[in-house]
Amino acid sequence: MKKVILMSLQNVWLGNSPARYQLLEKLADRGFETYIFMKGHLKQKENFPFVHHVINVSEMRNKDIRRKIRDIAPQVVVASTYEDVGSIYLLPWNMKKTVFYYYNLEIYTSYVPVEIKQGNRGIYWLEKMVYPCNKLKEVLYTKKISAFTIQDDMRKNISKKFHVRHKNTILIPNSYVFDKSKIDGSAGKGVIFTGGIARWGLSDQLYKLEFVKAAPVTFAGRIDPYYWKQIAKLRKTNPNLSFIEQQLPPEQHAGYICQFAVGLVWYNPPRNDANNCYMGLASGKMFRYLSLGKPVIAMNCFGLAHEIRRYNLGVVIDDISQLDGAYKKIMENYAFYQKNVITAYKRRYDFNKVIKPFLDCIENDIEGLN
Repeated sequence: MKKVILMSLQNVWLGNSPARYQLLEKLADRGFETYIFMKGHLKQKENFPFVHHVINVSEMRNKDIRRKIRDIAPQVVVASTYEDVGSIYLLPWNMKKTVFYYYNLEIYTSYVPVEIKQGNRGIYWLEKMVYPCNKLKEVLYTKKISAFTIQDDMRKNISKKFHVRHKNTILIPNSYVFDKSKIDGSAGKGVIFTGGIARWGLSDQLYKLEFVKAAPVTFAGRIDPYYWKQIAKLRKTNPNLSFIEQQLPPEQHAGYICQFAVGLVWYNPPRNDANNCYMGLASGKMFRYLSLGKPVIAMNCFGLAHEIRRYNLGVVIDDISQLDGAYKKIMENYAFYQKNVITAYKRRYDFNKVIKPFLDCIENDIEGLN
């Protein structure tokens, strides 16, 4: 049986990474025995029946990880972030019966979050110091892979500026499978924001939510403890806002979003954080809403705003205080926006469609091994 290993050493629950779990599902559909290398155990494993083997690498050194991969002898190994690459970058040079890929989900830059600098300056400077070494590993790995994937042309060009490029680059938006059964034509009510409240998501706009009165807004996801006091104040001053801390499996997550009319897409990236500043079609948040037929209200962000305006997928705003007006505009012509969302999604973003060139590439490469 064909074997594939997906490296997932980043500390992210699989249910929060549609790019990873959908890739594994599609590979399993094509007859692959799937392995995922990750730190810790897979929570809610019953929701991921297409993951056949989970390898916990928490107690393993990089050389142990490499030895384990050699023992499994897969036909395919897929890395998705620089953390993955750091543990396996040497393998493509000596595993001639295995094809390697970089299914890139984040552009690795020298940016280190400010809270690390404020909380532990030692770790901050260590991250800065190891960046050149990690980047070199990423460049070396990319030289020996069969294909590199990234979400759109803008991010492809940004990646080149950070020295990661490949002649066989495949563009794969960070999207979801389009499921028409989840769309019943009804509008739902209110605005939903998923993904939690933290430094990188909405934190700079929190104080302005006090003035959002016309649009009922629900925030679903983890709230960073730093913002608890601010949230408690908002709960008292604006009953139009709801805050729900929960982590739902993918299927329940979709059903929950379907109750609402509009999805809110907002990030708070520092200007020197290129990976998040140039979000573009890497926004899983936007695609979760669109895949369920929900128009969006989104921040005026590179790539993101262009796509929404080009296909009339919703309304772009510069400030969260404009939320009421944007919500009213969408609700007054909901059928128009929803039709645009469904049409564009089926043509341009459906994961079944955008992942096919990558899956075909993998199948063709494996045939070449025989």
